[in-house]
Amino acid sequence: MKRWEKKELVRGLRSRGLSYKEIGQKTPFPISKSTISDWCKDIELTFEQKERLAKLFKNGSYAGSLRGSKTNQIKREKEIREIKEKASLEISSLTENEFKLAGAMLYWAEGAKSRYVDVANSDPLLIRFMVGWLRSICKVSGEKFRASLHLHSGQNEETIKKYWSEITGIPIERFGKSYIKREGSGYRKNRLYNGTIKIRVCDRNLLHKILGWIEGVVKKGPLAHPVEHLPLKQGVAGSSPSRLTIFCS
Repeated sequence: MKRWEKKELVRGLRSRGLSYKEIGQKTPFPISKSTISDWCKDIELTFEQKERLAKLFKNGSYAGSLRGSKTNQIKREKEIREIKEKASLEISSLTENEFKLAGAMLYWAEGAKSRYVDVANSDPLLIRFMVGWLRSICKVSGEKFRASLHLHSGQNEETIKKYWSEITGIPIERFGKSYIKREGSGYRKNRLYNGTIKIRVCDRNLLHKILGWIEGVVKKGPLAHPVEHLPLKQGVAGSSPSRLTIFCS
């Protein structure tokens, strides 16, 4: 098994919430806890996964290993969760206009500003929101959507296509050729497990409409007078055009 394959396996087990000891027991090769820690240091566990590990330390084979710092970490996670839940209740159901504005602002941050309507991101919630916004607010019919992936070498392209197809509702046959980044000097340790997806709608008139909505918000917002003379920045926001190959038909 190659090193990157070992790393993928270890990171996959960690993403499922397993402890370093459990990972060592499940791998078909010897590996130290320090190596596991180095390979998985950027993986953020969910609150539920951290609670499970805390119980292992307190009551299971890890009894006595959990110290004050870990306890404080779990306590802080609970506080953050409560803050988020309380803040979430402050947002009532969105009106159509509020939904339009939210999507326009998100497109301003993450979308392309030239040629076509493009949104690229690795966050499935953001992508699902924007696809819903394009369908509902922009009236984009299903057959107009295209997609493509940016992946790393060793990732399962077909499995990830299926994942994003379920997220977006875009059939796999409408996915273009994926860009596969090879391992090398530019290798990123915080590899994105489901890659980055780019959603494209080949409609330049729609792009100009969206940019017009953004300009409308800028002109009517509280900072309208100081910035109204500034044009929207042209180009692609969020990703370089060279990162992905997308098709239109």
